[in-house]
Amino acid sequence: MEKSNNSKTGGTMIDLGYNEEESLLDNASSSSSSTTVLNVQELLSQSETRRQLKTQPVYLKYFWKILLIVSAFYSLPSIQFVVFQITDPEIKCYYNYKCLRPFLGIPSFNNVLSNLFYLIAGTSFILITHFTSHQEDGIHGLHTDLSLYYSLGLTIILEGIFSALYHVCPSRLNFQFDTTYMLIGSGLLFFALHQKRHATLTAGAFKAYGFFSLFIFFNFLSLTNINIYAFWVMFVIVFGYVSIIGSSYLLAHKRMDLNPSIGFLWRTLKKLIRPSTIDDKPRFFALLIANILSWAIVIAFAVYGMMGSISKNFSNLILGVMVLDFLIYLFYYIAMKIKYGEKVYLFVWVLFAIMFLSWGFGLYYFEISVTNKFYTFDESLLLNRPCIIFNYWDTHDLWHFLSAIGLFSIMAIVYFVDWDLRTVPRSLIHVF
Repeated sequence: MEKSNNSKTGGTMIDLGYNEEESLLDNASSSSSSTTVLNVQELLSQSETRRQLKTQPVYLKYFWKILLIVSAFYSLPSIQFVVFQITDPEIKCYYNYKCLRPFLGIPSFNNVLSNLFYLIAGTSFILITHFTSHQEDGIHGLHTDLSLYYSLGLTIILEGIFSALYHVCPSRLNFQFDTTYMLIGSGLLFFALHQKRHATLTAGAFKAYGFFSLFIFFNFLSLTNINIYAFWVMFVIVFGYVSIIGSSYLLAHKRMDLNPSIGFLWRTLKKLIRPSTIDDKPRFFALLIANILSWAIVIAFAVYGMMGSISKNFSNLILGVMVLDFLIYLFYYIAMKIKYGEKVYLFVWVLFAIMFLSWGFGLYYFEISVTNKFYTFDESLLLNRPCIIFNYWDTHDLWHFLSAIGLFSIMAIVYFVDWDLRTVPRSLIHVF
């Protein structure tokens, strides 16, 4: 009986013990669930905070990294090609023989050395952006990711390096070395200005460099013996496609897609036919002016190219259109800042003055040709001129110096133009 009672009691105790343990487990489980919920909410809150504090989408950080990788692989065959050129007696280098200053086995060392100004300008810009950047708090000012600004500084440095390579033995064969990074830098200027207020809409690095490579490819084609008419037909088709797609997405404030839907293009076309339905009229008129001027230049160059040689000024065409479109966008940007009562500091206007003066005088000296790689060698010799600075540098060296200042000043304008917004709450900053 006792055994039975003990057993029963023991059973009861076990039951009670089990129930008590289950109750404790339930409480622990409930507490654990509550804690888990709190932890999840806390993690979500932290994740949201981190997301808000991120200054730029991650893909912007690839701009300067990809630029360095591409340049490393681009430089090796370029150096090899130039060494081959200078050591082959059958290849004629288009030097300014009236101002030829050889050194270290390089016949025109003075023309190579003057590219040092690009390296100084690019390095200075990178250092200035690095040491003047402020801590991002996610609440005040615009996004402060410096990736595109570092890329801009790198393009000036790389322009100096590859221009120096070109001037080791300047000719039509390696002329593209002298223009590649001018094209990339001009395009990156637009991206850098656009991402200030449209950080999530700016195209990624792969699309951007793919876009640049397309025009660099056409620049290469212009130096070949391709049929003139075929070349210009292809270019006008591609340029028209880029103009329509780019303008449509900029007007719609959407991220660029190289393969848009027919519906999207049709809706954009209907808006263009009826401008009164467009909400962002200032941007529409800026795009309209840019397209009219760009197409006028392209058509003029196409007609000139078909009548003469497509290779003479094609790189100037691409650079001219890209710089023109950027300047229109920059002036639109400044006008909208003024419209919304934002300040443009005095030193930014000083940079504008420096930019116009340096580019004005720079283009003046650029047009004073001392060689012409598209002429015959004997015709180019007739253009040779004596040195004009310290009996060492010619007018083209002056172009290097002044254009380096011009590039630095225009990039500094893009960087400093919104310096007044550093302490302004982000929610109060207008998007345009």
